Amino acid sequence: MLTPRRLTITVASMAVVVALVTWLAVEQGGRSATGILGWDWNSVHRARILVGEDKAVWKTTVMLGLRGLILTFFLPVFAWISWRRRSWWPVAGFIMVLLFETGLAGGLKLALGREFPWQSWPLIGELRAGELAYPSGHATNAPALWGYIAWWFTRPGTFARRSVWVLVAIVCALTSVSSWLIRTHWPTDLVAGTALGIIALVTGIAFMNAAGASPWASAPRPPTDRP
Repeated sequence: MLTPRRLTITVASMAVVVALVTWLAVEQGGRSATGILGWDWNSVHRARILVGEDKAVWKTTVMLGLRGLILTFFLPVFAWISWRRRSWWPVAGFIMVLLFETGLAGGLKLALGREFPWQSWPLIGELRAGELAYPSGHATNAPALWGYIAWWFTRPGTFARRSVWVLVAIVCALTSVSSWLIRTHWPTDLVAGTALGIIALVTGIAFMNAAGASPWASAPRPPTDRP
């Protein structure tokens, strides 16, 4: 259950992660440094060795974080659920999480303006106005959207809920690893995107719970005349 304490801890810890990797991205810009300032460069260099130009499989698995693909399948599903329940909440909650995670990632992309690996290699991506590498949109989408879907369709405290959270974690990891291996993003882009997606997810769930719009909220019991 997402208690206020868990919400606060999750958002605060993810915000710290975003702050740290943002600092690292800024410090690395335009370099091929060593040590912690060379983390992005060394990681992409390792990906070039591991995968080379044979990217077909990873180009497919990275699509798990594609916003358009997720919306194509699940927006109609949530719209249908809203129609059946005569309530806007199911589809509104999904769209709310979508807009929040898009705003978080998009705002940081516009503020930082970082080059993609395929643009700046062999140097680490420089900060330039108009570039949109940081943070990764795919990495943000995966925990936010798949997480909301998993939360909506599984009952709290069940084996299904626990299993599907593990599956969401695997999807998020696979999305980020795939993006790293095909060199479409620096690792710091992916870490920041995942953290922002988690913030959007838990914030959206907390809002739905507070509004009484959780699919598993207990309906109030009618008063009884018994003494």
